[in-house]
Amino acid sequence: MTIARACRLFSVTLVLAAAACRPSSGSEAPAGSTREVNLSAVVWLQTAAEFEALALQAFAQATAALDQALVEPSWVAAPEQTSAPEGAPPAVILDVDETVLDNSPYQGWLLRSGERFAPASWGAWVEAAAAEAVPGALAFTKAAAARGVTVFYVSNRDVSGEAATRQNLARLGFPLAEEVDVVLLKGEREDWGSAKGTRRAEVASRYRIVMLVGDNLGDFTDEYKGDVAARAKVIEATAPWWGRRWIMIPNPMYGSWESALGEGEPATTLRSGLKAWRGPE
Repeated sequence: MTIARACRLFSVTLVLAAAACRPSSGSEAPAGSTREVNLSAVVWLQTAAEFEALALQAFAQATAALDQALVEPSWVAAPEQTSAPEGAPPAVILDVDETVLDNSPYQGWLLRSGERFAPASWGAWVEAAAAEAVPGALAFTKAAAARGVTVFYVSNRDVSGEAATRQNLARLGFPLAEEVDVVLLKGEREDWGSAKGTRRAEVASRYRIVMLVGDNLGDFTDEYKGDVAARAKVIEATAPWWGRRWIMIPNPMYGSWESALGEGEPATTLRSGLKAWRGPE
């Protein structure tokens, strides 16, 4: 970790800690709100050496698996592709948010302000193009491009933010092929909704997809909805792919795992998924 990054993370931690300890007022979110529930997750992602180690570990594994994929012509990674077109060039697909771009400062703003996620504030964050890279992401994508692999970014950011997203990626040095559109956002085509299967299928029509990288189950399969048990069955069925064709980046801040717990206030919903020892007898 660089000194600049360490200082930035330390300062953010102090701000969030102060916000959490300040007495509640009319403008503050109530106890049990998203702000209070999510504080630990955001600070962990921004400051824990363990998060940085996990991200570096995941992308190191991705690089090792990529080398194996490139020498095995039958290796494909998208559920929409059982075999690749003959002679198809290799490609990898990565999610953007919390996979290659770290948006935790936006989460920090939500915590600090007591606001909830809203398209307007999220759009302003996207337009700022201020996100930094997730540890290991830049090195992996550059290594893939150096091996002749086209890097695609499939994100559920709205298409209205494509120019800013490209600007953010380019500022950090992420490879962006010029001869093909590699930033595929929600709403860019009529059938490109929140589920990413149609966009993976579009890439699969021209490329051999050798790896998927994301922070959410929906970055790998459209079978990401359902309750906790249903999602666990998806993981069990795809177990051989994890760490080889599919690489997961940890994100404790948000994701489709939350909706699997049901509807309701954040604190209540999270508590419903809690497993606890019954205590000493």
